[in-house]
Order: sequence, then C-alpha cells, then structure tokens
Amino acid sequence: MIKKQRLLEGLRLSLVLIFGFLLILPLLADEKYQEKFERTEKLNRDGMVSLNNISGDIRIFVWQEEKVKIEALKHSRAATQAKARENAEKVKVEVATGPGVVRIETRYPESRKWSGGDYNVSVDYTVWIPDKASIEVKSISGDVRVEKAGGTVKVSTVSGSVSIAGGSGTISAKAVSGNLNVTGVSGDCQLNSVSGDIYLNQVKGSVEAEAVSGSIKLLEVREARRVSAKSVSGSIEYRGQVMSGGVYRFTSHSGSVRLFLPEDSSFDLEASSFSGSVTTDFPVQVTGKLGGKTVQGRVGRGGAEVQAKAFSGSVELRKGS
Repeated sequence: MIKKQRLLEGLRLSLVLIFGFLLILPLLADEKYQEKFERTEKLNRDGMVSLNNISGDIRIFVWQEEKVKIEALKHSRAATQAKARENAEKVKVEVATGPGVVRIETRYPESRKWSGGDYNVSVDYTVWIPDKASIEVKSISGDVRVEKAGGTVKVSTVSGSVSIAGGSGTISAKAVSGNLNVTGVSGDCQLNSVSGDIYLNQVKGSVEAEAVSGSIKLLEVREARRVSAKSVSGSIEYRGQVMSGGVYRFTSHSGSVRLFLPEDSSFDLEASSFSGSVTTDFPVQVTGKLGGKTVQGRVGRGGAEVQAKAFSGSVELRKGS
C-alpha cells in the first residue's frame, strides 16, 4: 500500500514537471528580432512635434538644429526568428509633415488587436527636436522622458511612468498607471495620475497636481500664484513659497498634509482634519475658530490664501523649506 502511494506521488510529480516544462517551452523557444528606423525632417525652431505609440519607451531631447531626428527600434518576439521578422515588418513607423508640424505614429495592422499583443512587437523611440519646439506624446504602454523642451509639453500614457526634466514651457502630464516626475522646469504644471505617485522638484510656476491612489510631493516651488494638490489615497507634501494674492489648496482624503513654508510667510489660513490633528509652527491670529482639529486665522500680514484639509490624516504647517 505504501509503495503504491509512493508510486502515485511520483507519477503526480512527474506530470507536474512535464506540464510545467510544456508551459515554459514556448518561452524558451522565443526568438528575438530588432529592426531600426531612422529619419530626419525639417522643422522651424518653434514648431510642433506629435508622437503616438502603442508599446515601447520614448525619449525626447532637444538640439540646436531646425530639424527633427527620429530613431526608432522595433523589438519583436516569436517562435522563430523568421516569424519575428515578419511581424516587425508589419508594424510601421509613419512620419507626416505639414506647415510647422511633424507627426510620428506607430501603426499596427488593423486586423489585429489594438495593443499589438498578437504580434508581440514594441517600438522604442529616441527623438531630437528644435530647442523651442513643442511636443505632444501619447503612449499606451511604455515610459516617456522629455528633457529641456523649450515649448509646451503634453504627455499622456496608460501604463508607464513620465519624467520631464528641464524646460521653459507649460507642462501637462497624465498617467493611468505610473509615476509622474517633473524637475527643474520654468512653467506652469498640470499633473494627473490615477495609480502612481507625483513628484515635482525645483519648479518655477503654478502647479495643479491630482492623484487618485498615490502620494504627491511638491518641492522647491517658486513664484507660484496658484497651487492645488489633491489625493484620494495618499499623503501630500509641499515645500515652497506663498505669494501675496496667491491661492494654495491641499486636500487628502486618506493621508496626511504637510506644508513647509518660509519662516517669514504671511497668509490667511484654513486648516482642518476630520479624524486627525492640526498643528502649526506659525503664530495664528484667530479670526474664526481654533481647536484641536480646525485652525482658521491670519499669519503675519495675511494676503495669501492657504487651505489644508485632510479627512483621515493629520495636517501640519512647519517653518522652513
């Protein structure tokens, strides 16, 4: 009886191993193929470049040429290299030009899935644009990075992170599932993420940031007349100036709100928490009510509107940035 039981256990183990091998066999048999695409088009310095991609990473740089240089690399996987090459050839990089604009788009065969999944082909882009040109990027799956753009930057991605470094134009960045990182820019910023964190550092201009599931950090913000930060599930941190006549609003449903302001700041304050505490390093001249969960009053000469609210979390105002 014991021998029979051991035999059955051995048979089961063998079947599991065979089944597992059959599952990974297609992965072991996968062949890779890469195909390069290069093209250069003329564009005036303050022109517009748009790029639509389904799957793959995108990098945007600037240069002093009045041209757009496009380098694309297709990555294809299939059971055989011949099939991988065939699939890659069916995915097209299309470039169209018009007055003051260059449009770049990845095209998959219409008979296949929109995601390109049947082909297992992705396309990575590296693009150089004129130093004053604007850029608009739409991506389904892949990370996007833009460096030192001189014009307006608009980026949206479904699954992937967005990084924007340097630049002097307005910024609009959206991600469904991915983090947003913006550093060293001079221009107003509008940032939205459904599932991911928002990180902004060394920015000169107004900021609007909104996250559903993720934290928001706004650091070294200068000359912002308006700042708005909202998070449903995540904490908010702000380190920056408040300017006379400016409006600064911070709201978190499930998370803390922490503001670090210069010691000589003047503002009208409204801070509250439903199930947490409110603390402040600043002396407040009470104009409404002052309690453990609500602070309303004037700091210094007033003049700026600062509103900080949390439902489930604490609210803190600290001196120093």
